[in-house]
Order: sequence, then structure tokens, then C-alpha cells
Amino acid sequence: MITLAFLLGQPVSSITLAQVEKLSPTAAGDAVLRDRKHGPIETFEVPTGGKGAPGVVDGQLVERPVLQGRGCVRTRWNVRFRAVPGADIGTAKVERIDGAQEIASARGNECATTGYAHLNPGVSVEQGWEALAQLAAFIAGVGDAKLRCSDTTSSGLCRDGNTVKSGLRALSPWAITRKADDTVLWMGVPGGIVTEVRFSAAPPLRVDIKRKVPAPF
Repeated sequence: MITLAFLLGQPVSSITLAQVEKLSPTAAGDAVLRDRKHGPIETFEVPTGGKGAPGVVDGQLVERPVLQGRGCVRTRWNVRFRAVPGADIGTAKVERIDGAQEIASARGNECATTGYAHLNPGVSVEQGWEALAQLAAFIAGVGDAKLRCSDTTSSGLCRDGNTVKSGLRALSPWAITRKADDTVLWMGVPGGIVTEVRFSAAPPLRVDIKRKVPAPF
């Protein structure tokens, strides 16, 4: 049986996917993330499908969320495992580790396990909260924003302003980024139809919405 004590005596780069899968999420985080500041790991997620490169698995070590500021914050650690060509995927070893913060609204004094928005590099937690507040204000009809909408699907999202707001109300943002100082949110389900909402940085406020099918990988 693989134990945490054994793995702590090995270089992180020698830890295999099979070894991590035999540990509890907390122990897996202590072993793989030992050289990084991190909170308790709540889950270890491994993709079950998709079109990843042969011999490569991107596992996700997801921290337990904590109440911070306007809601809940957690870090998701992407751990890339790579196996030598032709070898069993369980022998894939840790190749790279990247961490990114995620935020979500709190439910009273508790944090949910789903519904988090990924903050792309360069987006702070506070900027993330501002983006969510801006989205909520637009959906509620607060302010006087100039709207532009395009839709390459057959959803009818862009029929009128009320239809746009109703459509957005039914979705959750899954990523927040910045483009040329504008704030951009991607809504829906990762890998599915993308609804992009872009707020201008300079007044007057403009909201550009684009709905499209993501390009195949």
C-alpha cells in the first residue's frame, strides 16, 4: 500500500498518477503540493473522457473553499501527469503544477462545492467580485448600458434586451478574464455552447454578448 510517508521521501517529479489515486485527497495534496502554499485538498478529479494528448492526464487537486470577502474562494491545482510512450497511464509522473483561484457566491455562512468561476491570470479576487456584481446589475436592469448581441446558434438569445437578460439569468459564469482592460465572463458549461459577456472599461458602459459553439480541438 502506498503511504503518504513513503511519497514524502520521493521527489514530486517521481510521483505517479496511480500512487496519487490511492491516497485520500488531503494526503494527495500534501504529497504533490508540498513545496507550495495550499489549503486542505477536498477532491482529486481526473478526466474520464475527452481528447487529451496520448500519455497525458491533467488531474485537478481542488482545495476546500473558504469564506473570504464577498463570498467563497478556493484554489484549483492542475497537475499534469505524463507517461512514457506506450506505457500504462497509471505510470504517468508529475510533470507540471499550476494553480488558479476560483470564486463563488456564499450560501449563508457556507460554501458550495459547485458553481465556481475560474479567475484567469491577471484577474484578482476583488476584480472577480466586481465582475460578478457588474453582471448581476446588468441582468437586474440597473444602469443604462449600450447592448450589442450576436448569436451563431439557434437559441434566439438576441431577440431583445429582456430575452438577453432572461437567457443570462439561467446561466452561471465559469471563467473571468480581462481583455484590453475590458472585463469578460464566459457563461454556460465548459466545453459546451459559450456565451461571452464583455463589459467595456471606459464609459459609456457597453455590453457585448456573443453566443457560439466552441471550436473543436
